[in-house]
Amino acid sequence: MHEVLAPLGVKLTATPLNLSVVLAAALCVFVWLLVWHTPFGFELRTTGHSATAAVYAGVRPRRIIVIAMCLSGAIAGCVGLNEIMGVHHRLLLNFTAGYGFTGIAVALMGRNHPVGIVLASLLFGILSQGGTELAFAMPAITRDMIVVIQGLVILFSGALPQLSRPGFEWLFAQLSRRAPALRSA
Repeated sequence: MHEVLAPLGVKLTATPLNLSVVLAAALCVFVWLLVWHTPFGFELRTTGHSATAAVYAGVRPRRIIVIAMCLSGAIAGCVGLNEIMGVHHRLLLNFTAGYGFTGIAVALMGRNHPVGIVLASLLFGILSQGGTELAFAMPAITRDMIVVIQGLVILFSGALPQLSRPGFEWLFAQLSRRAPALRSA
């Protein structure tokens, strides 16, 4: 990005950030439009929630699953495009170590919604890059500690919706007990 923005008068330090961020943003918009604003997106969401219900809605789940796998594989291939063409400029062995598991964690944190996934990926990018910088600055903090912090973030973001559930259940139980008394008054 620093080479592209230099002729425009914007000075950036050399970082691994490259034009793949534009491709990633375009893919995010494309997936959002595809999943939430097309008939195929409805079929995809229906199949994802329940293949049996999708059949009753007139959807062929096997066809949708194959198309979804092909599309997700094509989008996942863009990670290789970024790493090989944008960062390293050569093919490295095991350059994608852990990206799949990180992607699952990001999707979990983002609640499988495109906006949430973008925000969760930014958080993971900050944690990863910040952890690397912190490990260089403070040798006492190891890479394993950064992974533990990421794991705790995943754990708490996955557990957060369930954390308030007992309180809400109690509140709604109390309100439902009072409702007949309010109706008779």
